[in-house]
Amino acid sequence: MLHPDESVIPVVEHSGIARKAARPATVRACLIGVGVSAVLLFGMGEGGVPVFAQSSPNGLDNVGARSADQEMKYGTARYHEGAFAQAAVHWMNAALKYEEGGHVKAQCQALINMAHALQSEGQIRRAQRTLQAALKLSEQTGDRLLTATILAQLGTTSQLMGKYELATEHLTKALGLAREETKPALVATVLNDLGNALAARGQFAEAIDVYEESRSLAVDTKQPELSATAHINGAMALLQNQQSADAQRQFDRALAETQSLQDSPIKASGLLTIGLGYQDLHAALVSGPLSGMKQEAGNARSRETGASAQVGGNLLRQSSEAFVAAGEVATRVGDTRGQSYAWGYLGALRERERLPEEALAYSRKASLAAQRLNAPEALYQWQWQTARLLRAAGQEEEALAAYQRAVVNLKPIGHEFSVGYQGRHHSFNESVAPLFVEYEDALLRRASTVASPEGKQQLLVQVRDTVETAHAAELQDYFQDDCVATAKTHRGTGMLPAGTAVVYPVSLPDRLELLVETSAGLKQYGVPVHADVLTNEVRNFRRLVQDRRSENFLPSAQALYGWLIAPLQQDFAASGITTLVMIPEGPLRTIPIAALHDGREFVVNKYAVAVSPAMELTDSGPLQRTRGSALSLGVTDSVLGFPAKPGRGEEVHAVNALYGGTSLLNNQFSTPSLEQEIRNSGGGIVHVASHTEVGNNAEKSFLLAYDEKISMDRLAQMVGLLQERNQPLELLTLSACETAVGDDRAALGLSGIAVKTGARSALASLWVAEEQVVPELVKEFYRQLQDPTVSKAIALQRAQQKILSQRGTSHPSFWSAFLLINNWM
Repeated sequence: MLHPDESVIPVVEHSGIARKAARPATVRACLIGVGVSAVLLFGMGEGGVPVFAQSSPNGLDNVGARSADQEMKYGTARYHEGAFAQAAVHWMNAALKYEEGGHVKAQCQALINMAHALQSEGQIRRAQRTLQAALKLSEQTGDRLLTATILAQLGTTSQLMGKYELATEHLTKALGLAREETKPALVATVLNDLGNALAARGQFAEAIDVYEESRSLAVDTKQPELSATAHINGAMALLQNQQSADAQRQFDRALAETQSLQDSPIKASGLLTIGLGYQDLHAALVSGPLSGMKQEAGNARSRETGASAQVGGNLLRQSSEAFVAAGEVATRVGDTRGQSYAWGYLGALRERERLPEEALAYSRKASLAAQRLNAPEALYQWQWQTARLLRAAGQEEEALAAYQRAVVNLKPIGHEFSVGYQGRHHSFNESVAPLFVEYEDALLRRASTVASPEGKQQLLVQVRDTVETAHAAELQDYFQDDCVATAKTHRGTGMLPAGTAVVYPVSLPDRLELLVETSAGLKQYGVPVHADVLTNEVRNFRRLVQDRRSENFLPSAQALYGWLIAPLQQDFAASGITTLVMIPEGPLRTIPIAALHDGREFVVNKYAVAVSPAMELTDSGPLQRTRGSALSLGVTDSVLGFPAKPGRGEEVHAVNALYGGTSLLNNQFSTPSLEQEIRNSGGGIVHVASHTEVGNNAEKSFLLAYDEKISMDRLAQMVGLLQERNQPLELLTLSACETAVGDDRAALGLSGIAVKTGARSALASLWVAEEQVVPELVKEFYRQLQDPTVSKAIALQRAQQKILSQRGTSHPSFWSAFLLINNWM
């Protein structure tokens, strides 16, 4: 777990790349990615030898008068100052000028440099797109060495995006080209990055061998910085391979080698990484690796025993010394970014050592440096660290302001905040979730003590907005694309309708808070249940509710009702609330709220229920009933190893009978036919009666067509064709969807299906319900929707009530799996 005195720290790469790392500063270090930096930053001369551009004075005016070569030099100068955004602009200008002059190879080099700066800035997707453009240019030139360079960097960006197989593929191709061209210096750098990719995939033994080969070649080709890099990375791989004693010896040797380098930003970042490595080693020797579950994020760090402190004290001292040395080197060479990280890391370490005044001073210095650089990926972390220290000191007002600044600076970074440690992609819970939960906790505590109604409302609005930001960031982390930003642009506006309540359950370590929004405003309800108790009950309920042979789920259903619904029901009755829109988080996404029980009846008999990952991602306008017809699809045969499901044919025919349109069954339901039919669709309903899996990452999620598995990315591209005509899909139904029990990440993906595909609403199942029941439930849902006075949420409620009322199908395993996601109107 992440504790309150741990930061999520970006890792400064040896080559100057600042990969934004979702990681506790005091727990994890990172492998350093060279990314063929000398070639990328300075261009290649004859024979592939790097050509080093000279630094030039900063000149941001009179852009049109500068030559492309001058722009390249300015970019290099800004890059070495740590001003990556400015460097990217200079190199972009150079690329445009080279293009105007028809200098394709030089244009390609400028794009490579630009991508390197974007990657350093943390804009991984933009860097990758730039590299793909450069790759096309390099293929035109026929320059195999240039192509190898780009492929290697594409491997690094793929790794940063969590696409480890693709990263290995790119790097292996680059390595082959470099060997064929007999360029041992480039081979050495590519080997280092290939080692990073192997380590990210957990192949530590192979990575150790690759790093050693890289280091040997670096020595032979007189690349001392690369030699030190591979040395450090080898130490990290040894530690990851649980060879702690060997790792410590290699860190010590790497430290001596790095200290012997000439002062440079590369030397500073190497020292930083060694300092982080010593902290990782300390954690491994003393307390083992720490996890990052959000519900525990607010717990205080357990105190180390005297024996543990003795074991790890020397390692923490070495870590501190490495950070101090890094800061000194960065100061001497004018590396403001290196200074920021050195001071930030020292602040985190002093916080750990319970030296709050020193920790606060370092954190503030780090923040100022990051502000000078305009580096939000660093700034939000030091502001977060500052907020935590201020809160611990009882300075609540100052702490709240610092938390708010941290959240504001986190927003422009996008989903890539959780990329970093060894290029590994970390879940949201392992990265920035603790920032949000700490801020939410502080705001809610403050709101509970404010007497003024206006002041309380202001604080509760801040809580709501923070929860919304957290959920949107988490969803973007899951899908790894810009679907969240797209969804925000399509969101409808307006007040909540009467009779509707939006419920935000906020699970904190020591309690549950229910934030409820109605047309009358926001209200806060505190529930004394600890996060771990709530999570355990959720897990029990989800496991038991699917077993239709017993009613063992009832105790959990009633306990959860008591925590999530009972505190609200009196106010709901007084306000005439009939529809609940739940904005669940974490484990609560894995359960059907409609199946909670008050001891007499299920929630579904009291309220229509919808769920959404965030209201800011929900188009809350009314159902567009007159536009388009249905496209109903299904697979009943056994295909691609999945069993036959004859009942799905009945489901497809039922939808087609009610709404008309087109139906595609079995071999008619192919990927090309689906795309063509969506192109011809009027934007109404797409109903899919075929196996659909939602995994713990978007790459593992698919729906089954007759000819292949259609990824969520591909499905989103198809549905997006409607948005090109300004006709978003009204409803996407996935009636045979399945998420694994206890898989919070998969449930997150399910909750975001409408956002990802661009549909206004989705109807999907948490698990595959009984085949004989689904057609009847689906038919009743669509029949109810034909009534213009009935909302989607009420249509689902009535369909579920119908199944519940029938003999033999009253158990919630038959009817409660279906969730209405996003627009409920």
